[in-house]
Amino acid sequence: MRRSKARVLTLVLTIIIGILLGFFGVFVSVFADGGTRERTITIAVILFIYWLLGCVLGLIFPEYSWKWGIALGGPGFIILVLYMIKEFNPLYLLYLIGIAVFSIGSTWGCSYYRNRTKEN
Repeated sequence: MRRSKARVLTLVLTIIIGILLGFFGVFVSVFADGGTRERTITIAVILFIYWLLGCVLGLIFPEYSWKWGIALGGPGFIILVLYMIKEFNPLYLLYLIGIAVFSIGSTWGCSYYRNRTKEN
């Protein structure tokens, strides 16, 4: 009972962090004015944050692996898709792929690593 409450609380917290990162990170990075170099650095930092948070979730809760990545990266993915409906930019497709790969891939990879080290 206690363990399931912790997982539900962590899932809710992960979705909230995903929404905050999606709005203040993803949306602001494509909406704000700036040069190409500045925007590229901002996007790289946001993808690094997705990777880092995904690794933390994958190491703490390895039994759900990639599902944590969906909860983390899903809100940012949806926000960017909704923004692309109004102002399409083909480079944002790479950003969408990056969000999915970095959030889902890092949770899966780190949970796989944790499960492998448990067995040995």
